[in-house]
Amino acid sequence: MAHAMRMFRYVAWIYLKYLFIVVFALTFLFAGLDYLQNADRLEGFNIKILYIFYKGSYAFDLLFPLTLVFAMIMTKIDLIRSNALVSFYALGYSKKEVLRPFILLSFLLTLLYIGMHCTTFVDAELSAKNLLHGKKNGVVKKNLFVKYDRSYIYIGELIPEKREARDIRIYEMKNGELHRIVYGMKADFENERWVVKDAKIVVKPLFERLGGKGFRIESKEGVETLYGFKPKILTSVFEGKQFYTIQAAYEAFKLLVAQGLDTQKVRSLLYHMTVTPFFALFLIVILFLFIPPYARSVNLFWISFALTGTALFVWGLFYLLFRISRSGVVAPEYGSVAIVSLLALFALHSYLFRSER
Repeated sequence: MAHAMRMFRYVAWIYLKYLFIVVFALTFLFAGLDYLQNADRLEGFNIKILYIFYKGSYAFDLLFPLTLVFAMIMTKIDLIRSNALVSFYALGYSKKEVLRPFILLSFLLTLLYIGMHCTTFVDAELSAKNLLHGKKNGVVKKNLFVKYDRSYIYIGELIPEKREARDIRIYEMKNGELHRIVYGMKADFENERWVVKDAKIVVKPLFERLGGKGFRIESKEGVETLYGFKPKILTSVFEGKQFYTIQAAYEAFKLLVAQGLDTQKVRSLLYHMTVTPFFALFLIVILFLFIPPYARSVNLFWISFALTGTALFVWGLFYLLFRISRSGVVAPEYGSVAIVSLLALFALHSYLFRSER
């Protein structure tokens, strides 16, 4: 057991070392090239540093699953060149035991990577674009017209960060007809509902008979309405936002389902953040077992080149399917979940049978 733990720590240390090198190199390369293209459009040293940081965060988000695979390839090539891998097998360690550090670490790091999408980490690209165009985060959204439950809402200005709306008009429907209109110059989102301040209400009568009541106008200090209609979800869903946290995407999904609207874009993003990253784990298992343990039997340069190209192809395929599924051409269940499931089955087959050869 002690010897197995030492082997585990040895392989895990080399893997983490190469992972750090690859993550830093690719992130810095991506952010550096982008900065060189746009440096003349950025004013101020602090703005430039922030831009590089946001672009680096976006590159990390985009490339991290791929770096897990690259680091495994580099680690195994290192073990082959140093004859450590042959020594492990000669000492009685199986392929499954040598593979175990890669599986455990990549699984835990993938969970951590997914967890990062529960934070504002996902807004890095949007923040970089705002800096590039001289905008500040939390800019005002103007002229929104949306549907929620049985109401149609027009908002002249929406400030998501302050949970505040200005020039708001709510057209409430009843039995398929306009029932009343709520006007207000300001509304705040408080305790999961909107409160329209100094509201003016126009109530449309139901014309059941001649001589009935006509239009009625009322004034109130505050009108509570639009329960659960969160301001950030409002702008995210109805402006086609591409950057969500996992919680926000789920809230957007529930909102769209409740309104009977198409959920394909949000579903594809949810799958992309929670399911697709696991392709790296399955690809690590498959590629590890396809790399021969002896340097003499194969040209290591060409095998590493081929495996790197394979990893890039699979990563590019998933990214392409994600973009296609967001456009509505392919259902996200086919573009993400099905492909990851097939890769998982192939990895399981390789782990059970190829590891015994």
